[in-house]
Amino acid sequence: MFKRFFLLVVLFLSPSLAMAGKNDAEWNPPARYDHSFSGKLTMRYLTQKQVVTACAKLFAAHKVGAKSTFTQRGCAAITGKTSCTVIVIDKTFGLAIPKAVLRHEIGHCNGWSASHPD
Repeated sequence: MFKRFFLLVVLFLSPSLAMAGKNDAEWNPPARYDHSFSGKLTMRYLTQKQVVTACAKLFAAHKVGAKSTFTQRGCAAITGKTSCTVIVIDKTFGLAIPKAVLRHEIGHCNGWSASHPD
């Protein structure tokens, strides 16, 4: 019985491990976008519930074609020719750590599409 429970826990958490940003090609931005942002970067760290609302507002204000979800960990929007705003969870949520979320979102500031292509 314990083995089945353990297996279910592992299977349930496995997709979430990508959210931690640990060497996952679908979570981390491709190398060409995985560098610091050279313009003005505005960062906001919020609770996960606040991230959901703030991201929806950021997307609407800057006409980003992405949707905010109830499990949102962060978001980014290019807000000018040389500026970008990033909103990130303030503590670990669903195994995603703020540092990994920030790396992911800065990739979007650097031009990585919201559809996460290679």
